[in-house]
Amino acid sequence: MRDEPVEKPALVLHHGPDADPVVLREVAAGAEEEGVPLRVVAVAGADAVVLAAAAAQASRLSVGVGVSGSAVAVHHAQLPVDRPALEVAGDDPADGRRAGRVAARVVTGLPLV
Repeated sequence: MRDEPVEKPALVLHHGPDADPVVLREVAAGAEEEGVPLRVVAVAGADAVVLAAAAAQASRLSVGVGVSGSAVAVHHAQLPVDRPALEVAGDDPADGRRAGRVAARVVTGLPLV
């Protein structure tokens, strides 16, 4: 019998200390709209693409999101670190929601929006 809790499959979102809370909320809402769970982890780091690549490696679903300031990136574990599936400046809160939806749709195999 295992004493360690088994982590449920989820998208992983890594965010730096400067992450915009509105963007974090919108990314979570986008993933939730698609029915994919999201685990949020605060980490040291300042580049959304690098954070997203690390999050994808940490995710049992192989998909991660990185948020730095208002910038958002979506990454898959099999992509090169410098080639995210999506990268947005996050100037509009809708960008964060779209990033959450895109990340969830990469997991589910639905067409990207």
